[in-house]
Amino acid sequence: MKFSLKGQSTGKFYPYISQITPLMLLAFFRKIYLNNLKGVPTNAPVILAGNHPTAFVDPILLCLFLDPPIYNMTRGDIFKKPFYRKLMESINMFPVYRVRDGYATRDRNDEVFDYCIEKLRQERVVTIYVEGEHHLEKVVRPAKKGFARIAFGAFERYAQDNLQIIPAGCNYQWGDRPRDTTMVNIGPPIFVKDYWALYQENQALAINKLCADLEAALKKVCFHLEDPEDAPLTEQLLELHRSTHLFTALPIIQYNTPRFELEKAVCDRVNEMPASEKQGLKTETDAYFSELAAAGVSDLALMTPQRGKLSGLILFVLGFIPFIVGYLSSWPLMRLAHWSTYKLVKKREFIGSVMMGIGFLAGFVYYLLWLIVGIVTLHPFWIGLTISLPLLGWFSVFYREMWAGWVAARKAKFHPKRAELLAQRAKLNF
Repeated sequence: MKFSLKGQSTGKFYPYISQITPLMLLAFFRKIYLNNLKGVPTNAPVILAGNHPTAFVDPILLCLFLDPPIYNMTRGDIFKKPFYRKLMESINMFPVYRVRDGYATRDRNDEVFDYCIEKLRQERVVTIYVEGEHHLEKVVRPAKKGFARIAFGAFERYAQDNLQIIPAGCNYQWGDRPRDTTMVNIGPPIFVKDYWALYQENQALAINKLCADLEAALKKVCFHLEDPEDAPLTEQLLELHRSTHLFTALPIIQYNTPRFELEKAVCDRVNEMPASEKQGLKTETDAYFSELAAAGVSDLALMTPQRGKLSGLILFVLGFIPFIVGYLSSWPLMRLAHWSTYKLVKKREFIGSVMMGIGFLAGFVYYLLWLIVGIVTLHPFWIGLTISLPLLGWFSVFYREMWAGWVAARKAKFHPKRAELLAQRAKLNF
């Protein structure tokens, strides 16, 4: 049977998913920073060109927080089984077929390209993860040429002056664990019409230039290290930076803050640092973090003694009962998500996606069962408990984080080596 995308990826479940996924993200992430979301227009043909650190979290973030419905290109091997194909198509996912996934012919991708061009004609947003693979390294990899061929093909067919490519960067503190921090950035548009004259003269040159310009644009909205070997030093410097640039716990979602620019400046400084200076700083930071590890304290705890105020115990006492209820009720879900993820997943890039997905699906069934108990008993206590369980579960996580921070701060505040560690830290030139 001839392969066809006609009538597919209609996204019939997309509106419903976009309504319930915020609960999942608010539980999984400690902080979500969103910058320049209005940079993606709702009435123009857009290729949203993103980096791809994780398997599925990136599309979820972009689809949830950007206004127009988004059509996401994803790996074709996921679409092999009919059930998964229907599921993916119902949330606006469509396949791209790569040679390394076992697809030797181009006819399928020719139709995928036509599908994208048609969506652009309809002034939709088509997301293409232009690096061609997912990775958690703080490196922007060269853009694959497929997005450029789609862009020029669409302009050749319909000559839309407002056809644009918009860089989108999804950045994570870790990317492979819960209670993460993410920063989503939208960059300025690149208009295809500006490359059309060059394309008519020399197609290969125009494609290469567009790819190079997009790569440069992505480096402005993503963390990027010129030398991947600098990653350990950069992570240490970012930890030092975060200890002195604290964020508030609430609100979880924040818009257009300088958080990303401040942390990116750390990465950029490492890129610009002379090799000798970089090596000296690496030696100093390694020694400092070794001393921290030997003392059993963290840099954050060392720099925030105010988090260990004795008066904080009052809040912990007042919140203990709701913490216990939330912890005990959510424990089966957390254990299931953690155990299943590390049992099934081998690649770091899939850990966050799978853990969040299992937690969400299992949580839906779990809390539905609690709701049935409340309805059957018609007892106000059970009904009230059922309604409050998700909030209590989130509170239990928040409570444990605050308690761990309080204990760590108390330990660091009264540690016999505190003054020595602070003096060693003060000598770091970062």
